[in-house]
Amino acid sequence: MKSNSLIAALFAAILVLAGCNQNEEQIVEDEDKNNPSTEEQRAETEEAPEENKKITEEVGLGDTREVFTEVYGENKNNKEIARFKGDSMLVEFQTHRAVNIELQFEDMEKEMSNEEILAYIKERIPKDAEEVNRIKDDNNQREIIEYKSKLLKDALSEEVYEGDEPGTFTVLLTSNEEGYINATLSVGHSDQGA
Repeated sequence: MKSNSLIAALFAAILVLAGCNQNEEQIVEDEDKNNPSTEEQRAETEEAPEENKKITEEVGLGDTREVFTEVYGENKNNKEIARFKGDSMLVEFQTHRAVNIELQFEDMEKEMSNEEILAYIKERIPKDAEEVNRIKDDNNQREIIEYKSKLLKDALSEEVYEGDEPGTFTVLLTSNEEGYINATLSVGHSDQGA
């Protein structure tokens, strides 16, 4: 009899403890939902730039969140990583300006040749961009193009560059046997180095 009550008491204690752990996990999940990311906090506290003029031909690297929304429609994700044009364009903003853009060419409405893709990218980098270096990896599946731009330097705060020279940016092209499949346009120098 005593062993049955002991077993029942142990079983009840285990259930109570399991319930506590589950509640703790639920609390952590709720905290994550209620605590915005650093970029979301900055987006709410930092004032958007007064001047919303584009520094690219089309909307791209260094342009403001507001201009992206005007041209590409509403963001389909969150304030930290925005999603435009379906899944073909992911944009990271800092201080309300695009500092990283990932372009997925396989997800775009229209198929493009490598030449068309390069022209598409050129329209989305600062108008005054000067190429300073180009590196291809051994198997020709990645190409890194480094640029500098006074327009980008003037548009972004120095902190965004995280120690890299202000005004520098990188285009990383990834390809397969058929051609370019995606590109990443990033502020600063590439850490994908050769």
